[in-house]
Amino acid sequence: MLVELDKIDKQILNLLQKNSRITTKEISEKLGLTKTPIYERIKKLERKGIIKSYFTLLDHKKIEKNLIVYINVLLSQHTREVVNAFVDKINSFPEVMECYYISGNADFLLKVYCKDMDDYHEFIMNKFSIIGNVNQFYSSFVLEESKYEGRFLLE
Repeated sequence: MLVELDKIDKQILNLLQKNSRITTKEISEKLGLTKTPIYERIKKLERKGIIKSYFTLLDHKKIEKNLIVYINVLLSQHTREVVNAFVDKINSFPEVMECYYISGNADFLLKVYCKDMDDYHEFIMNKFSIIGNVNQFYSSFVLEESKYEGRFLLE
């Protein structure tokens, strides 16, 4: 469902995406409005699901998650039950940071963070490979990260 955002909503969202710890007071000062309407707008954006959550973006290298792997997964069956079971299992793995059900040459695209190749091997052998209904998978290893953006520019 599309939600209409006015200029002030977009400005608030841009500021929150840049720094989710910014206070209502700081936002009101930047936008030249009082705190109460800013607070009410933020609450409305949360209620409508535009703001899904607040989180802290970590530098993966500084927490020893140096290896990023994209895994294309092909399932052997495509019933709703099989797909849902796969998603449930994938969601239980902390190494998997993103999971997308896709079209094209694969059924799923996963983004996995591991400490190193040994850690990835451990993940594949002891977690991923025991999931039922995985027909094939292909791994692509990130050599260099040139852009990592977690926010949308709203104009």
